Amino acid sequence: GRAVSRTGQPHPTQQPKVPTARQMHTSATLFSLVALLPLGAASGVAWELSAGAAAAAVMLAVSSVRIISTGEEALVERLGRFERRLHPGLSFVIPGIERVSIYASIREQVLDVPPQPCITSDNAPLSADAVVFFRIKDLARARYAVDDFRACVTNLVLTQLRSEIGQLTLDQTFAARERLNQKLLEEANAVAAGWGIDVTRIEVRDIHPSPEIVSSMEMQMAAERKKRAAILQSEGEKAALINAAEGRREATVLGARGEQERLQMEARGLADSLDRIAASLEGGASGGAAADGGAAARRDAARLLLHRQHVAALASVAGSSNAKVLLFPTHAKQLANAAVLGDAVAGNA
Repeated sequence: GRAVSRTGQPHPTQQPKVPTARQMHTSATLFSLVALLPLGAASGVAWELSAGAAAAAVMLAVSSVRIISTGEEALVERLGRFERRLHPGLSFVIPGIERVSIYASIREQVLDVPPQPCITSDNAPLSADAVVFFRIKDLARARYAVDDFRACVTNLVLTQLRSEIGQLTLDQTFAARERLNQKLLEEANAVAAGWGIDVTRIEVRDIHPSPEIVSSMEMQMAAERKKRAAILQSEGEKAALINAAEGRREATVLGARGEQERLQMEARGLADSLDRIAASLEGGASGGAAADGGAAARRDAARLLLHRQHVAALASVAGSSNAKVLLFPTHAKQLANAAVLGDAVAGNA
């Protein structure tokens, strides 16, 4: 304000000051800013709240989106209770109320069964493992009917494998593997169907006997090979002896046939010689002798041939260098008869 005296009255020599236009404008601006300050603070808070709400809405929308790939399936629970299935494609859940319980593939899957010690019906210890191929048919059953379907299928096949091998001998476990696979498949499906699992194939992969059994099998195989070799050798010797006997028989038959033919030829030649000699003797004999017929002439011809063979045999014996004794006819009549017959034949020749 203005200057006053101690008595409260204006000072006589000092006039009151009047504000200038510039000061009045500055004061008005400051007053306006002070008045608008609460309005600006309120609008900023509202903007922040709106932005936060929008971000929360976006986050909720994003968290509610579920994308399921082809060949997969998911289960949704609402407040802890199974609600529905999610199939391949875009799906939505209610955040905070619904949740995805499980994602699983409904394609065919493979499960390795670890090696399992087994004992056959003939008390042979061995180790066997298998491979299981399965497919989830009902994911809800696989989720809620059993705690862990993979562990359940593995233990199921293990127990069945031990049980089936225990009913077979050691040799049958190697020979009847296809039948063993089929039996395991049927028994596994009978149980796994209640879990929503379809076992498509079970293959017994490896069967490893104990080292003692392997050593015994090797010795048995070696003995079997030796046995087969001995059998083959004996069969070969038998076939060789049979072939040799058949060869000797055929040779004997052929030799006999040849000898028969030779004798037949000699007999025919001898008969022809007898006929010729007899004809010569009949031609040189007298009329009375000729009337006796050809029988006597044939006897003389035979006698002549016999004496000739006798003389030829003696000549053969005499021609050797060894010591010998020669027997000649003792009756001159025999020699005369032989000479007469020879002269008769030579004269008619």
